[in-house]
Amino acid sequence: MFEGVDVADLLHAVRTADLDAEPLGALRVDAIQALDRLVAAAQAEQLVQIAALHEAQSGPHLTTGDNALSVVGQVSLARTIGADAAGRQLAAAFALTTLPRTGALLREGAVAEPVFRAVARETEALDPADLEVADAEIARRVVGLTARKAADLARSVVLEIDAEAARERAERARSDSYVSTYAERDGVAVLYARGSAEQITAAHEALDRHAVAQCAAGDERTRGQIMVQTLVERVTGLAHADQVAVELQIVMDAATVVGGDSRPAELVGHGPIAPDVADEVLARATSASVRRLLVDPVDGSLVARDPRRRRFDGPLGGFLATRDRRCRRPGCDCRTRHLDHVTDHARGGPTTAAGGQGLCVRSHTIKHLPGWSTTTDGSAVVWRTPTGHEYRSSPPSQLSRSG
Repeated sequence: MFEGVDVADLLHAVRTADLDAEPLGALRVDAIQALDRLVAAAQAEQLVQIAALHEAQSGPHLTTGDNALSVVGQVSLARTIGADAAGRQLAAAFALTTLPRTGALLREGAVAEPVFRAVARETEALDPADLEVADAEIARRVVGLTARKAADLARSVVLEIDAEAARERAERARSDSYVSTYAERDGVAVLYARGSAEQITAAHEALDRHAVAQCAAGDERTRGQIMVQTLVERVTGLAHADQVAVELQIVMDAATVVGGDSRPAELVGHGPIAPDVADEVLARATSASVRRLLVDPVDGSLVARDPRRRRFDGPLGGFLATRDRRCRRPGCDCRTRHLDHVTDHARGGPTTAAGGQGLCVRSHTIKHLPGWSTTTDGSAVVWRTPTGHEYRSSPPSQLSRSG
């Protein structure tokens, strides 16, 4: 129904069309498909603007600092996304120039952005002459493919054109090893390890063999439980996985502390818990590392931090790490790695709770790039970019509320 409609007119065409004219919603399927073209075209235009922003901030007027990283920071703030995601967008923006034919398909809405990114990633090792050949071949065959199939197509084309480039790409990929973790609900976390296939496979098979043997010997735990607990024991050197040291942080407002409110407290890293449960956890503080956090009843920001802990490592640093939890740069969800002065210490920035913020490594680097600045009003931190845009970061609320 919308095949002949220009991308610029698609949204209006969909909104004004009589989509109930055919039974079973057939025209709505046409609308969904057409809107996919619009989304892809908008994503392509966003990449064009990102590339233009990078170009505008390059040149003799910016002679110091990492221009690409500065652009990544600005895109991250403008879109409220992480720096990694913004970095991938910048790489895709550059690829619009190196892959003009495939990029044109993205602008037309013929392929989705994940497809274009997959092609760009697989062809990045080619020299300009070979890249031109690959772009033409891939553009001829990529329409209608998923991102994974597009990556397979691009990989096969690269192998046909330049096997050495494919080898270099594989070497870079195999050297990009890391371990990360992220939290799920209900006190569950995921450990993610990326490394060479033979090493990761060997580790998994060793854990699996051990778990199968334990189950055969009568261990009542599930195979998954045995694998995870064995992994923890072998990595930490503990005899038993349940011996890991933990710190429980109970977030409470004043009314909950004195017993005058039935609203739940929050167990940091887990979620809301009933006040009675919080009392029970606090009662066990002699055998578990537990800290109470008192928050403002209005905005939920951290007011005070109970100093009682098994290993005391500095009250102010602990307060900042607990208050901010994640990087304070707007749009960034990375773990806090650095405790930083909002105003540089060399310029008189105070070493106080109001004068400090928790940042990840990349955000800390971005903060010191040319044209960037941060200020505070005593609570919120304001980030100012080289273009003059400002983004406000307030301390996160520590207490979840339902109303």
